[in-house]
Amino acid sequence: MEVHWRNPGELEDSNREAAEERIAKLAEGHQDLIDIWVDVEVANPHHRQGPRKVTIRCQARRAELVAHGTASEPEPALHDALEVFSREVHRLRDKRRERR
Repeated sequence: MEVHWRNPGELEDSNREAAEERIAKLAEGHQDLIDIWVDVEVANPHHRQGPRKVTIRCQARRAELVAHGTASEPEPALHDALEVFSREVHRLRDKRRERR
């Protein structure tokens, strides 16, 4: 599994590292998460001071997961996106267990 960042300049390195650690914990013991892209952007590019939006896209085995977080600063937006992403990963795994 690899984590790819797009426009991470607004995030401190410690926040990026913490996010990657959290994603790695989700992947631990599983082989369903393949590639993950984290995109940090201004929600409205015409207003530099506008809200920040973080999108996490994950290519998983036979699925694609997408999670969004929006806040006035990039760190809370990243946190919100990670919360949604975590729920989506658990939901995907629960569905797969139910099918078996």
